[in-house]
Amino acid sequence: MPYPLVCSFLFLSINFVSIQKIYNSMLTTLVSHCISVLPMTIDERRTFTTLVCADLNLLLFFGRHLENVYVESQFHKCFAQLLWSGNRVRRDAKKRFPGDANYDPRTLYLPPDFLKSLSGGQRQWWEFKSKHMDKVLFFKMGKFYELFEMDAHIGAKELGLQYMKGEQPHCGFPEKNFSMNVEKLARKGYRVLVIEQTETPEQMELRRKEDGSKDKVVKREICAVVTKGTLTEGEMLSANPDASYLMAVTENSQNVANQNTERIFGVCVVDVATSRVILGQFGDDLECSALSCLLSELRPVEIIKPVKLLGPETEKVLLRHTRSPLVNELVPLLEFWDAERTAQEIRRIYRCTVDQLVSGSPKTSNLHSDDSHLEEDDLGCLPDVLSELMRTGENGICALSALGGVLFYLKQAFLDETLLRFAKFELLPSSGFGDIVSKPYMVLDSAALENLEIFENSRNGDSSGTIYAQLNHCVTGFGKRLLKTWLARPLYHVELIKERQDAVASLQGVNLPYALEFRKAMTRLPDMERLLARVFSSSKACGRNANKVVLYEDAAKKQLQEFISALHGCELMVQICCSLGVILEHVESRQLHHLLTPGQGLPDVNSILKHFKDAFDWVQANSSGRIIPHEGVDIEYDSSCEKVKEIESHLTKYLQEQRRLLGNKSITYATVGKDSYLLEVPESLRGSIPRDYELCSSKKGIFRYWTPNIKKSLTELSEAETGKESSLKSILHRLIGQFCEHHLKWRQLVSVTAELDVLISLAIASDYFEGPSCRPVIMSSSCTNEVPHFSAKSLGHPVLKSDSLGKGTFVSNDITIGGSGHASFILLTGPNMGGKSTLLRQVCLAAILAQLGADVPAESFELSPVDRIFVRMGARDHIMVGQSTFLTELSETATMLSYSTRNSLVALDELGRGTSTSDGQAIAESVLEHFVYKVQCRGMFSTHYHRLAVDYQNNPEVSLCHMACQVGNGDGGVEEVTFLYRLTPGACPKSYGVNIARLAGLPISVLQKAAAKSREFEATYGKHRKADSFFFQSPVDNMVSCIQGLISAVEKWTSHESAKSIDIDSLTEVWHRARILEQQS
Repeated sequence: MPYPLVCSFLFLSINFVSIQKIYNSMLTTLVSHCISVLPMTIDERRTFTTLVCADLNLLLFFGRHLENVYVESQFHKCFAQLLWSGNRVRRDAKKRFPGDANYDPRTLYLPPDFLKSLSGGQRQWWEFKSKHMDKVLFFKMGKFYELFEMDAHIGAKELGLQYMKGEQPHCGFPEKNFSMNVEKLARKGYRVLVIEQTETPEQMELRRKEDGSKDKVVKREICAVVTKGTLTEGEMLSANPDASYLMAVTENSQNVANQNTERIFGVCVVDVATSRVILGQFGDDLECSALSCLLSELRPVEIIKPVKLLGPETEKVLLRHTRSPLVNELVPLLEFWDAERTAQEIRRIYRCTVDQLVSGSPKTSNLHSDDSHLEEDDLGCLPDVLSELMRTGENGICALSALGGVLFYLKQAFLDETLLRFAKFELLPSSGFGDIVSKPYMVLDSAALENLEIFENSRNGDSSGTIYAQLNHCVTGFGKRLLKTWLARPLYHVELIKERQDAVASLQGVNLPYALEFRKAMTRLPDMERLLARVFSSSKACGRNANKVVLYEDAAKKQLQEFISALHGCELMVQICCSLGVILEHVESRQLHHLLTPGQGLPDVNSILKHFKDAFDWVQANSSGRIIPHEGVDIEYDSSCEKVKEIESHLTKYLQEQRRLLGNKSITYATVGKDSYLLEVPESLRGSIPRDYELCSSKKGIFRYWTPNIKKSLTELSEAETGKESSLKSILHRLIGQFCEHHLKWRQLVSVTAELDVLISLAIASDYFEGPSCRPVIMSSSCTNEVPHFSAKSLGHPVLKSDSLGKGTFVSNDITIGGSGHASFILLTGPNMGGKSTLLRQVCLAAILAQLGADVPAESFELSPVDRIFVRMGARDHIMVGQSTFLTELSETATMLSYSTRNSLVALDELGRGTSTSDGQAIAESVLEHFVYKVQCRGMFSTHYHRLAVDYQNNPEVSLCHMACQVGNGDGGVEEVTFLYRLTPGACPKSYGVNIARLAGLPISVLQKAAAKSREFEATYGKHRKADSFFFQSPVDNMVSCIQGLISAVEKWTSHESAKSIDIDSLTEVWHRARILEQQS
């Protein structure tokens, strides 16, 4: 393309005066001008526009420096001067063009002539920037962080910073505002590169003298990369207790090569603020259902993925089930490591850890072998999850690779080693390795989480009005996060459910006051999970904590305050757990006994806390900002103090000797200014002074002397005091190191406190239900032939309340699904807005509450455990991934058909919308028949296809019910419906859609016409079944095509051989049944 301008955009501002005024139309004017004045073909203009619009940072940089008046008069002049070496487009650091396969937009090629034209400081900034074009640079200069060029515009726009004077765009802020500003940019999706000074101007001058360097710029180094997923500092996180997950995902290369094979994913999910690491490798269907579920549950704020390695369906899922995360693409192998390279890095990091903790042990020496793989014996030094992962071979390579992507990414942010050393590793329950049989969970897939509004409402995406908000009465941040984990995976084993129910019940009634006192005491706790992670990470001086970093704020004092806060927090957790332990005499809950008994769930840390209590005065250290250790605590400090005392004792003895020598007891030591230990001798003894006395000063009647002995002792004393001060500076680091040796116990203490916080939250949650609540009765299956059961009397809604319904009151209902003598499926009809969808949600939420261990809003409740809840509810499309409303509906239905079992609970709301009546009704009846006869699970099916009720009116396997209403005459003869919201046996004759049109405010003339048409249809086609053929006027081929579409979607899911749980023949029967229905009609 002739005369492309992308490169010139970078530096055009050099020749213009910086301005504060910004014109919104500037960029459009500029691009239009370039296209109009430069000779370009149509294709070249498209390419030019694409290149320009692809780099908003460069455009911002350019637009901030031009007023409209300059565009015409200065453009050609600057354009000719700034094209580098004839290159016509921007290139990356390796001189590759944007169209090249391996082009790296994160870097920029800087021509040597351009670098030579810059000052030393500008050159240093551009050298950093050219390697990190995707980041905003916080460039440390003295006590300020400075932002230049395009970064300055971001600082002005997002942080409200004022531009400095000068031609170069420039703004900044003081060091004390670092945490606030870096958090603001990171929360808004920017990557922030923190560049710190690593020498002072004085150190630079000394360096120049020693090596003869002509460099006049202080050394600076990258010390941190801060993003949404790597925020760690306390003030950055205090406002939001929710975890900000960083998630790496990769998939088996065979997935991409063969789209019809089973997908195998490896994931690594990290909450950097708490050092929580979740690892998993799992097989998935062709629609990535398991991955979708994980994304919907965790909602990662940042994604790490290998460039061009994920399949198109995976990319769609990442787009559909996340909320605008920051996406990082890493080069496979080089940056997104494979399993072998990851294993090497893990070995290196844990070698260092073992060297520090068990120096000199046989195992340490073994770890220093040259073998590139961990030996079997060496795996003992790894956390259990990592050790298990390293042993699994092929079953863990994708998970290891995902961990490798995280480690490389965090290595750039100086967080990798501290993360691994003190990480809390967990295994993803759906992983294909490790022992997860002992604790299975109810599965809530992405459709269930979203349709039931477990964590996010459909209105604005926050937690208000969700079941999580209803249950969340936790008072600690770590308790809130644990509640989310429990809610995403309710229990499935009957014994585990009953055990948790016992714990919840034991915290109610007579023991509630103790629980509330415990809860009140917990409000004094900081977020201990995050605080401990920061203390653990401070044990290694790296990043901004490195000793070489020049900081003017007292970073050591802040570190000390966090350490003391952690000690106070651990002490308080022990105290309140012990105080709650008094209830153990009156309760039989095994879970509470385990949690509150020291040495079992509750770690015995009293002796450790006593050690730190005896080590130094916590209050005095917190106020003074320094630790003065008590004697016997620190050998190095004690040795320094002893040396100082010896020298001071020697000087005291020397004074006695001089008094005897001169025969005068009035001789003493004096301090004048900076001079200490001066011998003060009366003027009357001046004639007796030895020759080696050196006169230093005098005043009336007194002369002051030093002696060679005193001067030697002062030199030794100065060295000893310097050593003592050095020991004081490092005592904090050593004490934190001792604290970190017990990191597993501190984490266990937090875990116990969090669990108690959640149990108390569940115990008091029933007080917020409207109407009665009860402890669910969980039915254990004594035999395989026992019919799964769901029964509730006066079932209410855990979230909806009368005060949120205006003038009405919420109506509870009795409902029974399955069990002896009851149909396993309810076919639910009723008027629009009659409460069908609400009832479906009620049933599903009640099952979740019951298996969570909480009370249920009902007079009585019985349940056979549900292994998975399937929900198809609401009408929505996913246009960004090319899915219509109907396709979205059928995709969710296909998941149900594929994975439902006898113990599942299905909630289908108006299946069949989005296509013709005939097609929709046929699909609805076929799917219903499949669930009733093939799967035989519990479920509810709401519909407006009233012919389904006719077909099943005498079928004992399906219970016909409807939401009751009263019908009267309204204005203009239009029916007016009063909703009763009462579940009533039998089918509803019609849906009363005209009534909803009336409520929506349609004109009365339209309503009258609609009512007349409705009566006409009912009179003509509603008398007998044969008349239903009116609704099946579409060709048979069209009908079969539609059903085949459903089966094709299902077959796409189920074509892989390893999905043994899926019976493709049973799915095909749905298609055959639909064809029969078509022929009958």
